[in-house]
Amino acid sequence: MARVEKLSGKKCRFYQRGRCLKPEGPPAAEEHLCLLVAERQKMGRRTLDRLKRLERFGLTIHDRDGLVAQRYIVEKNLKDMAKISCKNFIESGLNYPTCIHQFQTRCLLKSEPCQGRCPDYLLGRKEPS
Repeated sequence: MARVEKLSGKKCRFYQRGRCLKPEGPPAAEEHLCLLVAERQKMGRRTLDRLKRLERFGLTIHDRDGLVAQRYIVEKNLKDMAKISCKNFIESGLNYPTCIHQFQTRCLLKSEPCQGRCPDYLLGRKEPS
């Protein structure tokens, strides 16, 4: 009697290193984002908010106090970013992505494993021969 085997999802457009990366709408949900990317985005928003606050107080880069305050905010942001770490971080050896588990802005470890051929299966582009 023949044995039934599950078809692989490797040729699927959403397949990435054993994981299914189906698009979930506009940006990836925060629980699927790479921890480093998510934290850096939050810090970036806080830094922009602080810089806008300086402008509301009338401090600009054209006066000395504004320049000193802006430099302080940016340096503090850089120090805080350097403190962020992820326990699953493995250097990719490339400039981007910095982590081997990062795909675009998502973390492969947070994505669901590929189940093979599924209702969402879409054939990817053919590779050149």
